[in-house]
Amino acid sequence: MNVLLIRPPVIHKKGDFFGSIPGIPTGIAHLAAVVRHHGHTVRILDCYGESPHRFYRLDSEYEARGMTPLQTAQSASSGWADIVGLSIHCTTEQVIARHLISEIRKRCGDIPLVVGGYHATFLPEAFIEMGADYVVLGAGEKRLPGLLHSLSSHSEISPDGIATTSEMFPRTTFLDGLDGYPLPDVELLPLDNYWKLGYGHGPVRGKYMNMLTSRGCPFKCGFCQAPLMSGGKWLARSPDDVMRELRYYHEQLGISDFHIQDENFALNRKRTLDLCNAIISYDADLTFCLPSGVNAMTLSPEIVDVMARAGFRYLSVSPESGSPRVLDLMRKRMDLDTVTEAVGMCRRNGIRTNACFMLGYPGETADDRRMTMRYVRRLARAGVDEIIVPIMTPFPHTPSMDSFQERRPEELCFSPTWRSDYKALSRFRFRLYISFLLQRIGSFPLSILRQIRNVSTGNHETKGEMTVTRIVRDTKDRIWSSIRNHRY
Repeated sequence: MNVLLIRPPVIHKKGDFFGSIPGIPTGIAHLAAVVRHHGHTVRILDCYGESPHRFYRLDSEYEARGMTPLQTAQSASSGWADIVGLSIHCTTEQVIARHLISEIRKRCGDIPLVVGGYHATFLPEAFIEMGADYVVLGAGEKRLPGLLHSLSSHSEISPDGIATTSEMFPRTTFLDGLDGYPLPDVELLPLDNYWKLGYGHGPVRGKYMNMLTSRGCPFKCGFCQAPLMSGGKWLARSPDDVMRELRYYHEQLGISDFHIQDENFALNRKRTLDLCNAIISYDADLTFCLPSGVNAMTLSPEIVDVMARAGFRYLSVSPESGSPRVLDLMRKRMDLDTVTEAVGMCRRNGIRTNACFMLGYPGETADDRRMTMRYVRRLARAGVDEIIVPIMTPFPHTPSMDSFQERRPEELCFSPTWRSDYKALSRFRFRLYISFLLQRIGSFPLSILRQIRNVSTGNHETKGEMTVTRIVRDTKDRIWSSIRNHRY
């Protein structure tokens, strides 16, 4: 079969500063490689990557960037594809999915339409109602090849993790290993467009590539969908398998900067040491960052030292709150002293750090927020380079959703203006940022000069420095899009 896989335009609610930051969609490239391995012909239509400078409004409340739904459907209706797959990962993408499915249905007739991805896994019924024929739940590489085989051979659909217009088959099995898959078909993506942007999820240095060396999470934080997506399991690729992919990118594509998007990179101490030592033995000038975060409790002096020698230059930690009581409410296993120690270790080894906090978790009080402010100052003294503080929004099927059942999925972003306490939380967040900045300048007075230098030279070491560049470039793109009357 000829399979067209679509990565939708990037979309966020207007005014949501914490909205999606575009990055190379290696997940869909990995799925393409698996589908091709099963004998199908595959193309990827990366609606953002093909037109990253186009901004347009959608449904008055949202801003999208990339190809419009009409342009996407026109490309899909060329007559080449036997089946169209749409990847939907975050809640706000449900908005653009509605338009994409509608336009594809108008122009592609009866071509089977499959939806998959993180968000679609949790609300499959919504996408069936929009007009999708099938929704693939969980890991696409486990189920999409079987669905394609059933469609091409006109045989019965496997009743595991597939939603159809007539029935929903829950997942009964999950991935049991990650080694041995074909390398992602990243050359199907408009890589040059991403590299020219100069920004991604983590601070970018020239040609970069997103990678996954492990998947899943065994923990049960009340705000997170990751353990639900993975069935509560953590799976890791072997160092040899990771190096196979890394060598290909470096030797064939000239890539030397790698952004590891794992949810729990260092969970297994031996694997972490073995992988870092393999990178060191490879003896190339490579750099790495962990923009999605690493559990600070998995870091030790030995681990941080070998990561630094392997080329790790930036990582995020997620204390989430400075209040042990709120951490208990979140069901988050976290020792705040350990986070502080990890930040100090990273600073001594030349690794830049970011700490993520969350305000407004159900049950949080003003006293809890004051504890968070004191802890933020403590981290600043320890050497953390930046903090990121979204206001808590719930996600489907997580315990945090219990307090917000009446909200529509597309409202669930990291600037939840619909919350009755949003303005109060925003004011506190502003004070929190100011408090952090003053403490950091007081503890490390030369740090501000280093940041100014990095922004002016484009040598970004942190997300914050990169964000300045992103805002400037995005503002120019918005102006040009307005002048050119880009709209949907």
